[in-house]
Amino acid sequence: MLHIELDVFSGRPNPHWKLTAREERELIERLKANRSGLRQVNDVESKLGYRGMVVTADRSSQERLTASGLPPSFRLREATGLQVSDVTERWLLHTPGAQSTISPEVGGVVDLTIGSPSAQQEGAGQAIAACATWSSTWADLNTFWNGARRPTNNCYNFASSLATGTFAQPGRGTGSIFTALTIANIKAAVFRDGYTSACNDDRFVSYLCIWPGTDFHFYHRIADYIGGLQRWAHKPGSTPATNVDNSGLAITNPVTCNRGPYTVDGSPYIYPRVNPRSTIN
Repeated sequence: MLHIELDVFSGRPNPHWKLTAREERELIERLKANRSGLRQVNDVESKLGYRGMVVTADRSSQERLTASGLPPSFRLREATGLQVSDVTERWLLHTPGAQSTISPEVGGVVDLTIGSPSAQQEGAGQAIAACATWSSTWADLNTFWNGARRPTNNCYNFASSLATGTFAQPGRGTGSIFTALTIANIKAAVFRDGYTSACNDDRFVSYLCIWPGTDFHFYHRIADYIGGLQRWAHKPGSTPATNVDNSGLAITNPVTCNRGPYTVDGSPYIYPRVNPRSTIN
């Protein structure tokens, strides 16, 4: 059996579904005919929004893939700029298993992204004044987060500067996980975990934004500067941490950078504890 993971979220776990035997045969035939979309699982850009589909096989399906000259696990991501309606990703997106798993909001964003460059959307709002807080250099963060810790830690782990290996969810560490994908509800949950709304000593600086009704995402201010402005970094889901936005530009203000579908501005900034760390899980 083939398992499909839609790599799209940053804070929440990604959607998964299974292919039927007929769908598995069709996928194999499609890939035998055109392998241009095949990538290694870890060949992924750290962007917000859709990043491809990860295909993994159980033992019997591994044998069928191997017999067809295909790897037992891989990422599907067609090159951008394709102007066709039947690329393999889009076909998978419209299989019954996907349709019963993925919300119309998520499916619509993915459908628009397949075969096209990432959407260029900017958040609105204004930057918050800087204050004396803790931060790490990008070189140190890159070393710490983009090795063995990468797959099991998400944007909330990164913003909290704490690798739990649990794909941390706001509020879960203190026994009351968030109940709605709104700025107010997510902030209430992170405040329970030890974040604060005011800047003081022994605090990091983080920023929350939301993909409306779908997912949350956090940014983390780092010690590096560009043009006299302090930079930010983030970690989209299980992908590598990065210090650029969806346009590939340095982030000096998460409110106005390209955040893809995460258009709900969560200003003002919020402040995770440094010592002890916030209680996340």
